[in-house]
Amino acid sequence: MESPPAFVQMLDPRDIAQRLSSYLGAPVARLSVLASGWETTVFEFTLEAASQRFVAIPVGVPMVLRFYQGSAADAKGNREHTTIDRLFGAGYPVPRPYAFEADHGALGAPFLIMQKLAGGQLFAVRSFPNAFKTFSMAFFSFVRTQSKLHKLDPANPGLREIPHAYAPVGNATADSPLLDRVLAIIANRVENGPLPGLREALNLVTERAPKFRRSPDSFVHMDYHPLNVMVQGVRVTGVIDWVNTDVGDRHLDAAMTAVILSSSALENPRWMRDNLVGNGLRASFAALYMPLYHAIAPMDFERFRYCQAVAALLRLSMMGMMRARGPEVVGFRREAIDEVTPAVVRLLSRYATRKSGASVRLDAPAPQPA
Repeated sequence: MESPPAFVQMLDPRDIAQRLSSYLGAPVARLSVLASGWETTVFEFTLEAASQRFVAIPVGVPMVLRFYQGSAADAKGNREHTTIDRLFGAGYPVPRPYAFEADHGALGAPFLIMQKLAGGQLFAVRSFPNAFKTFSMAFFSFVRTQSKLHKLDPANPGLREIPHAYAPVGNATADSPLLDRVLAIIANRVENGPLPGLREALNLVTERAPKFRRSPDSFVHMDYHPLNVMVQGVRVTGVIDWVNTDVGDRHLDAAMTAVILSSSALENPRWMRDNLVGNGLRASFAALYMPLYHAIAPMDFERFRYCQAVAALLRLSMMGMMRARGPEVVGFRREAIDEVTPAVVRLLSRYATRKSGASVRLDAPAPQPA
């Protein structure tokens, strides 16, 4: 079994359990690391008795404690809590939130306590047969659940308070369409990285932006992929990781899903690397996704292809900044750089080149001083 990453080892579950017990006013029966990502560490815990502070938290039932880490932890924690609180109230499948604490003094970082969803991730990598079976059974529900999000009305009074993740930079304003805010973020990264290998592609998509600027508004997840969707059998039990949520063109959200499906290579297991098997699987996933989404929620294919180029550049510019300036610059913790592997950059660069019509590259990261 592999050892937990260093940033997880630094969090002593015994210390966290004691401090959580004090915070909740209830004994914690057990607490263990459930998962970790670029910006969060997730624990599972149960209470032995009712919380004096949050009476709604059930006793003896597995719960999730989600830590927010990285340079943008405060904003992301508050944003995700507000988002899932509003979506849960609207009946969308998200974990029920029970408490959010922004004060670092309680446990050392902002954290969210929420329901532990039944089932597991749509794409579980423990074995190829199980991964393929789970993915095949629930893929229709995966796509249908995303289209359900896109059909929610952002003007609904109960949903208006959902915050926007893509803050305006440059010439964009808070009222600018999501496309303009995203293009401004990419341009800012290209300039400040600097990331000259993305400039030609950025110029091409920017020139075409007026044609696609206006669209009906939808809620967009902007990180909707199989590791962020929990399933049980053929049923989606919930969608997680809402820190990138915004309001804008649903084609951009669908495009980001297509980008991630097409370019996410893993070092382990071997069959998800940048090799014949892994590339075949990624191509199959992406080929299934687009026609199925279109069958449920018809798309404008010219707009979708354009958004694929924009989404690929947005993701690639993020990775470029991580390599050039460090993960903290884009809101992640230092250790997240380990996930920006040559294989991922290579696949994503090829994808962005195909979709934008311009040669795209990320220069090798500068050598670090000894």
